[in-house]
Order: sequence, then C-alpha cells, then structure tokens
Amino acid sequence: MTPQHQTLPSTTRTARRLRRWSPLLAALLLAPTLAACGPDGPDRAAGQASLTASADVPGDTPTTDASSATEGPIPTVTAAPLTPTRPTPTAPTTSATTSAGSVAGSCTRTLDAYPQLDPGATGPAVSALQCFLNDADFGPVAVDGTYGAPTRAAVAKVEATFEGGPSRPGRVDGGFWVSIISRSLGDGTLKPGSKGADVTTLQRALRAAGAKLAVDGAFGAETKKAVETLQAANRIGVDGIVGEETLFLLKSGATIG
Repeated sequence: MTPQHQTLPSTTRTARRLRRWSPLLAALLLAPTLAACGPDGPDRAAGQASLTASADVPGDTPTTDASSATEGPIPTVTAAPLTPTRPTPTAPTTSATTSAGSVAGSCTRTLDAYPQLDPGATGPAVSALQCFLNDADFGPVAVDGTYGAPTRAAVAKVEATFEGGPSRPGRVDGGFWVSIISRSLGDGTLKPGSKGADVTTLQRALRAAGAKLAVDGAFGAETKKAVETLQAANRIGVDGIVGEETLFLLKSGATIG
C-alpha cells in the first residue's frame, strides 16, 4: 500500500527550516569574534583601551621634557663683567671749557677801558687778557684773574710775533691789547652796515686803541668814525672801511695816539 502524502505539523516544518539556515546564522554570529581574534584584533582593542584609560588618569602621561632626565640642577656659568669692578683712575680735571677758546673762568671781554698790565696784576682786566690769549690760540691759560707765570708765558708767545720785539717784555699796553684782540678777526672786509662777531671784536680793538664807541656788533656811524681816526693817525687812506691794510694795522697793534 503506497503511503499517501501527509501534511507535516508546523513544528516539524520550523525545525527543518532552522537546520537549513543554521550555517548562515552561525557565520553571522561568529564574524565579530573572528575579527577580534585576527592579527590586530585583541591587541589593537587592548591598546585603544589602554590609551583611553591613560588619557583619563592624571599624572600618567609620560613627560618628554629633557630637563626631567637630568639629575641635579643645571650648572650656571657666570660671564666675566663687561667693565672692571674698580674703574681705571683718570687724571683729575683741573679746568673745563666754558666758551670757545677759553678755559674755566668768567670771560668778560668787553671792558670800559683796557688798562696797562704787568706781571703780578690781578682783576677783571687780567681775566679778559687771558680770554683773548685763549681766543687767539696762545694758551691754554686758566682764566683766574692773576697775571702769573702761565699768563706770562702766553704773553711771551705774542711778543715773539712783534717785529723788533717788545719795548717792555711782559707789559700789556694799548698796542698789545689791540694786537691780541684783533688776532681773532677774520680776513673779510668790514664796512658800514656790517654786523656780527667780527664787528664786535673790531669795536673792542678800537676801544683798546683809544677810540670812544659802543660795542654792539653793528658797524654804524660811530664805528666808521673810529676807523677813520685810526687810519688818519697811522697815515693810510681814510675811508672808514676795514680792508686789508687796516686789518694789518690792527693786528700789528696800531693805536690812535
């Protein structure tokens, strides 16, 4: 008797289906495990976990500072000082320049009159003489108002430029005053309308020569008249202009009379 086709119960059909799909399900379930067991699996996971843990724990981060590997403090090297501990002694300064061509002291060059001076004299006129000696490069002489040996030595230098020598060595008279004051004059021509330091020097020299005029640095009628008087007294052309010939007279110590 040929058996007839029978309908299987539902539980039986389910069991058969599970058996047919079980290899695929097993593969899917085992895939993560196999991946973890690969060459990089457990070690990589463990490494990542270790890095994460060490980043979260204070004080576990390794230091790379080179100073931490050095035992003891780093030695300090002290450089030699740039300047000596004790300054090098210098020669004491005995004078200081207070104006062009002068050495320490008060230089009042304009005087009401330029008197005769001999060695041993003292006072403002001696100070003015010392200033003029410095102005004309016959110093340096300390401006101390005393006609002593240094001033006498400077006066001797001026006397050495006189033709025929001085009549009274060491004496500063009108001619000496005119000569030493005029040594600071330039070579330019001075005439009515001129102004400046050279005119001031000219007026001082004319006053030392015996003229009566103001010292104001302006070549006016009064200065022109004094120049004409000097020219006439020394018998040169009278024009009231200080040119080459009049300059020579002044630097030679010419006076009005």
